Amino acid sequence: MLCIGSDRVTGDSFGPMVGEKLTRQHNIDTFVYGTLSKPVTAINLIEVLAFIKCRHPNTVVLAVDSALGATSEIGKFRVLADGIYPGAATGKKLPKAGDFSLTATVAPLGTGLELYGVQLGFIDRLAETAALAIADSIKFNYAPNAIMRTGSHVSRPHK
Repeated sequence: MLCIGSDRVTGDSFGPMVGEKLTRQHNIDTFVYGTLSKPVTAINLIEVLAFIKCRHPNTVVLAVDSALGATSEIGKFRVLADGIYPGAATGKKLPKAGDFSLTATVAPLGTGLELYGVQLGFIDRLAETAALAIADSIKFNYAPNAIMRTGSHVSRPHK
């Protein structure tokens, strides 16, 4: 598991919050990189990817990250049989991460400043839903395609 994001920006904390929940609440039987106490961010992503490749060669990696998107997509998850390019929505040029990916759309696509205004409770609910789906998927034979197969959606907070 590679849970990407910063604990310093609420909207970007989805990945590390999922990592935290997987390790503390669900105690999954797999390696998790990226938690609230040890986040994987743009600053250390390349180093962590190299470590994972060396330490866990030929292992399938699920990358988890927040995403920006259309207003109608906020609160929805997307699971892809491909990796992701973290920070692409905010103009960062980072390498591809993961073999599969799970993202949660947390704010509308724009300048990237939208990530600062996302409510923590909303991110927490998204992270709990994702962590539970991942833990159940791992428990039942590591089936990446089973994660969120129902197209789960978490209601966004009312303003």
